[in-house]
Amino acid sequence: MEFDWLLTVPVAHRGLHDDEYPENSMPSFRAAIEHGFNIEIDVHLTRDGALVVFHDDTLKRVCGVDGKVRDFTLEELKKLRLCDTEYTIPTFDEFLQLVAGKTGILCEIKGLNPYDNSIAEAVCRRVEHYEGNIALQSFNYGAVRYCRRHSDRPSGQLVTWMGLKGKQRAHMMDFMGKLWINRISKPHFIAYDIRSAADNKYLEKARELLPVLVWTVNTPERLDTAMQVADNIIFEDIAPLVEEKFAGRLKKDAPLSPVI
Repeated sequence: MEFDWLLTVPVAHRGLHDDEYPENSMPSFRAAIEHGFNIEIDVHLTRDGALVVFHDDTLKRVCGVDGKVRDFTLEELKKLRLCDTEYTIPTFDEFLQLVAGKTGILCEIKGLNPYDNSIAEAVCRRVEHYEGNIALQSFNYGAVRYCRRHSDRPSGQLVTWMGLKGKQRAHMMDFMGKLWINRISKPHFIAYDIRSAADNKYLEKARELLPVLVWTVNTPERLDTAMQVADNIIFEDIAPLVEEKFAGRLKKDAPLSPVI
């Protein structure tokens, strides 16, 4: 399977967001397209089965409302605003219509229950006829395995052991070191937490078998590390530096019409 587009063009984490344009908002996606970056997004299902682009499981941090995304209908979510701006939570369809093949998409499927494939199933069904580059990824090995079996799009396994301690951390490091992930979810690539990059022997072992992206690259120091240990980056907050380092790989688009 060919997916060079994912390994050569830097990926804007939740769009090209800043103080003016919130993460995972239509203007942040439009800005990423205009600067020539691929786009990473996160997808949830609403209570009534709609796919929406939103990172957190809960609404509090971004929308100031208590509750989980999955417990709201699409109509209810559309009444909320992102980070006290005029912008609303995009649907997956709205996002795909905006991108329309102009750049590559890296879509994270949310949810950690390996036996619940509802989000993965809905995403795979929606992207089946999408005419553009799109790859799917998840922390949920069950979702990655589902995508591997039911979609012709590249699928990736997200990996981190930051925040894990004691036996949990040791188990994850052993799990990654032996690459059991590769046997269970059979991903086409691995997306690896840059904060875990100090454990280079595991990252090197992974890279011997599969392409590796690292996330989230948000400082000059992390960018230097990433360019040594990975095939590509998922970044935020350092767009000018990324543009400078990857200038030859970016195909900038003309400004797009405003979309809320």
